[in-house]
Amino acid sequence: MKPKFTVPDHLKPYQRRVTANGVGLHLYDSGAAPSQGPPFLLIHGLGDEADSWQKVFPLLAGRGRVVALDLPGFGRSDHPKRAYTLNFFADTVAALLEQLKIPQAVLVGNSMGAAVALRVATRRADLAARLVLVDGPPVRSKLGKVQMMFLIPGQGEKIYNSFRSSQDAAYESLRPYYGNLDALPPEDRQFLRERVWDRVWSDDQRRAYFSTFRWMALEGLLGRPSPARLGQLTTPTLIVWGEQDFVIPVEAGRTLAGWIPGAKLHIIPGCGHLPQQEKPLELVRLILQ
Repeated sequence: MKPKFTVPDHLKPYQRRVTANGVGLHLYDSGAAPSQGPPFLLIHGLGDEADSWQKVFPLLAGRGRVVALDLPGFGRSDHPKRAYTLNFFADTVAALLEQLKIPQAVLVGNSMGAAVALRVATRRADLAARLVLVDGPPVRSKLGKVQMMFLIPGQGEKIYNSFRSSQDAAYESLRPYYGNLDALPPEDRQFLRERVWDRVWSDDQRRAYFSTFRWMALEGLLGRPSPARLGQLTTPTLIVWGEQDFVIPVEAGRTLAGWIPGAKLHIIPGCGHLPQQEKPLELVRLILQ
């Protein structure tokens, strides 16, 4: 079965393909806007794609330029055979901003995307006007049983491939990422059902997924930040967390807020690991404050 990764109809006018850091990237770009402050760059999490922001994108587009990319190895971007490290993602994001002639952006990252945004800010502070860290990155070192299995070459891939036996099982694997998966609108649940099926059948995305997970684990459990490094951060930072995040508990957000000078923390009730999907209006309101 060949994965489709179809583009939602309302995002089709914005899709582009750009080469940055030697990688062909699929992205959505609302285009140049009247001067309303720095553009927004939306960075998805591990195993996700730019479509994670499909509800946030049009809401922000009314307030300025918005760009959302499929990170290398994921979705419709190229899947180079290489190590997928945080530095590689950060360098690609920096190169993309330069390619799009965006001198500074508000970096909005979810989960692993928050780790990428932080890495950009620490390596290229000139590119980050503000940071919005959404349910990430993690700050603790404990891995669950399945995550431990994912670290074992071959074993992790076996678990990943097991979801190919049932689209229902593949869809159910999403449940921990939501405060209430069943409360999403029917069209959203149908989209997620189709999209997770694309993911589990993509050998290229599977390879990128495990390379990313294992390299980040080697860096210190999913690129875990340190208080000493974050204590030197000068970029204005907003931290947003879903109160019912079962993937990275809200305590991680409180810890980050204590480590980053001047950071503000907002907790969204009734929301899981993906506020951009469960509570997009609330997330956009916080981003624009």
